Amino acid sequence: MSESPEPPKTKLVQCQHEFQEKLHEMQTPPPPLIRSANNQHETEYNVMDEITRVHRLIRAHGEQGDFGMQMKFGNLIPIYGNNQVDKLSEVLANARKNGFVSYTLKDFLQQDRDEDIYIRLVKTPV
Repeated sequence: MSESPEPPKTKLVQCQHEFQEKLHEMQTPPPPLIRSANNQHETEYNVMDEITRVHRLIRAHGEQGDFGMQMKFGNLIPIYGNNQVDKLSEVLANARKNGFVSYTLKDFLQQDRDEDIYIRLVKTPV
C-alpha cells in the first residue's frame, strides 16, 4: 500500500523552488572598476612629488642651520600656499616619517600654534 505524498500545507516549498530558479538565472554582477585618483601607486607618486616640492622650497628660501638647511613652518606656509596648510602639514608628516625632514613637534603641525617650529632637511628625495 503505497501512499501518495501528501501535498504541502503551505506554499513555502513551491516559493522556495521558484526562488532557487530565479537565483540560478541571475548573473553575478562584475566587480566595480577602480577609477579612483586614490590608487595607491599614484598616491605614493604624488606624495613624493609634494615632498620634493617642499624640499626645494626649503632649500631655496630657508637658512643654513647647524645641521643643514632649515626653515620655520610659519615662513613656509605663504610660500607653499596659505589655503593649503592642512596639505602641507600632511606632506611634512609623511616626509618626516620617511626620513626626509625633521622637526621637534610630535604631532601634526598647525598654523598659528607651530609657526616657530623649524623644519630641517635630512636627506634629498630622489
